[in-house]
Parts: sequence; structure tokens; C-alpha cells
Amino acid sequence: MRIIKTILFVASVILSPMINASQNSPIPMLEQTANNIIATLKENKANLKSNPNIVYQAVETNLLPIVDVAGMSRSVLGRQAWSKATNSQRAQFSKAFTRLVIRTYSSPLAQYTNESIQFLPLRGSLNSRFLRVNSIIVRAEGQNIPLSYSLVAQNGQWKIYDISVEGVSLLQSFRSQFAAALQNSSIDEVIKLMEKKQLKRAS
Repeated sequence: MRIIKTILFVASVILSPMINASQNSPIPMLEQTANNIIATLKENKANLKSNPNIVYQAVETNLLPIVDVAGMSRSVLGRQAWSKATNSQRAQFSKAFTRLVIRTYSSPLAQYTNESIQFLPLRGSLNSRFLRVNSIIVRAEGQNIPLSYSLVAQNGQWKIYDISVEGVSLLQSFRSQFAAALQNSSIDEVIKLMEKKQLKRAS
């Protein structure tokens, strides 16, 4: 759970304005998204812990539109389970997973302490469907943390489908959380498990 909080904390950091990216680079999109969230956090800093809905709304409004939640849902559920699920179960799973993503991304944001992030030079072709953006979280105290965004091009827009911190994948972390439940329970039970996790994060 600690590693997920570390992974998702990156959504709250201020992205470095020093990047000289091309028009098709995803970096300006990531920068704008993070800056919008940071503005909300700074404006409401005194109330973040007592009113988590402030953070939830900031994440849902700014970050969620650039996350490939649908693709992540299919990946976490797995090809076999997804193919066996009914349309109703797929919709329910995606809805529950979306709420879980919002809660998971939001949970560490109240702990924001002016961290920043510096991007490394982009590698690979911007014409590729998949792209990885490597960066470093710069901390006021302690060691800096390597961070990677995995993005996919969809309809002319880059979308995040995974985030890795120190080589640990958020997507893999979600998969491992639900792997046993998917093997031993029905999809409906997995959805209930996800909803319980949301309630736990919200408490």
C-alpha cells in the first residue's frame, strides 16, 4: 500500500517548466494537469485533510480525463476474465475501478510538501503509439525518486496507462491486489472488494 501511495503522489507534484518539448510531446499536458491540481491544493491546503472531497474533485476534473481508465480496467481484470464478463459486469467493474483510481490518486495529495519533478530527455519517436516519459521527483529532504509515465496515443491525445516509481508499476500493483480474488471469486465479488477498498481509503 505504501508503494502505491508513493506512485500516486506524483500526480500532486509541480512539474518542471524547463522542458523544451515539441507540440506533440505529452509533457505540456502533464505539466498543465499537475499545475491545475497544485493550484487547488495550495488554495485549500488548510482544509485538505478535513475535506478530502476537495482533492477527489481536483483529481476527477483534471487528472482522470488523461488516464486510460478503460484500458487499465481491462488490463487489471485480465483478458480471460474480461472476455467472460457480461456487458453489465464490465460496466460495473470499470465504474468501480474509476472510483478506486480517483481515491488512490487522491489519498496522498493532502501530504503535499512542495516537491518538484524534473523530466529527462524524451526517448523514442513521438510517432509511436506508446511512449515513456522518465523523470525524477526532487525532494526537499531524503533521496530523489525516479518516476516514469507510460502513455498511449488515443485519437490524437496521449493518455496515461501506467506510472512506475523506482521500477514498481501501479498497474502491476493493482493486478496483484485482485489476482487472488479473480481466481477464487466471481467478478461481482471482486467489484465488492474494490468498493470496500474505496471506503477504506475514504475513511
